Amino acid sequence: MTLAKNLRSALRHMLFFSLSIACANSLMAAEKVATEEVPAFVFHKAQGTDIVRSDGVPVFYRGISFGNSVWSDERIPRLHHGQKDYVRVKDMGMNLVRFYINYRTLENDENPYHYLDDGWQWLDTNIQWAKENGVYLILNMHVPQGGFQSQGTGWSLWREIELQNRLVQLWLAIAKRYKDEPVVFGYDLVNEPGVPDSKQQWQKLAQRLVNEIRKVDIKHPIIIERVNSVNKKWDQDKELNFVKVEGDNIIYTFHSYDPFFYTHQGVPWLDYMKNKEGGSWPDAKLGYTRNILEKSIDAYLAWGKKNNVPLYFGEWGLYKANYDEGKGGLNYIRDMMAVIEKRRITNTFHVYHEESFGLYLGDGELDPENVNQPLLDIFKEKYK
Repeated sequence: MTLAKNLRSALRHMLFFSLSIACANSLMAAEKVATEEVPAFVFHKAQGTDIVRSDGVPVFYRGISFGNSVWSDERIPRLHHGQKDYVRVKDMGMNLVRFYINYRTLENDENPYHYLDDGWQWLDTNIQWAKENGVYLILNMHVPQGGFQSQGTGWSLWREIELQNRLVQLWLAIAKRYKDEPVVFGYDLVNEPGVPDSKQQWQKLAQRLVNEIRKVDIKHPIIIERVNSVNKKWDQDKELNFVKVEGDNIIYTFHSYDPFFYTHQGVPWLDYMKNKEGGSWPDAKLGYTRNILEKSIDAYLAWGKKNNVPLYFGEWGLYKANYDEGKGGLNYIRDMMAVIEKRRITNTFHVYHEESFGLYLGDGELDPENVNQPLLDIFKEKYK
């Protein structure tokens, strides 16, 4: 009897111990999952040629751009994306969104310097959605006062000092509002500036923007783009059209759609490209190889190394015609991803939702069924 009683007691203790270990492991696993799902957000800074967390750890983020219907000039593009789209970004293994802003979201031309509550609410809501899914946002002024810049238009910004004043004050208001918000990765001041006279026009305005923002926000990186064009000429100078500014925590960015006659074949908004046959990828005779992509990207990285500054790859992608059968668009995507991954360049693919370059196609309300499924599969395969 005594032996049996001792055995029963020992078994009870063993069972209790086993259950305690199992519960502890379950709690640890749950804590780990929670941490992975919603990481702690931190501020970032430039450190030599690296982008690092506030604790000094270098980062390499993979992301995508939210175009926010800038082509249609919508003030608040509520149909472009919603909360579920941040879940989709996360499910692709991405943790960064370059968030395109039209100045009209926050300011009315008839009442300048007064910022609109529903515009702020739109930004606040997107920050909350991003936070819930472990995604950082880069706020990018894609359409500044004076108009869209990428096609060499929007010269009013460079001719009218009042429009520059309004842009400065708008960025100052944005920085004041989000200076303590780590979900915001940084401020991308003007998308692809196209100046009428010289790249110093952008350098001067960029410096002014940096100086004003730093009066209220010393935590966030400020992102400086290259000059996209001068007097509607897209030539590059020996500095690859970069401009330097004075200040702390500055990241420089570049976009690459090389080779242009491949990536943009068939685009309807350029007369010299809309009927252009741009070939297929790869094609050694045309120079369409991974090696040509490496040379293009390495030239930008060499500039960053020479100037001891970090670079962010802000845009890359393909017009939709390149995904047609026989064009090799997915081969291009794989090659560019291999170049990026090897060099560990923080980057954002252009673009999440639009008819021309989008992962999700169509304009207006996003249809989750209207997706470039093979492209989506590549992202999930490579990034998850």
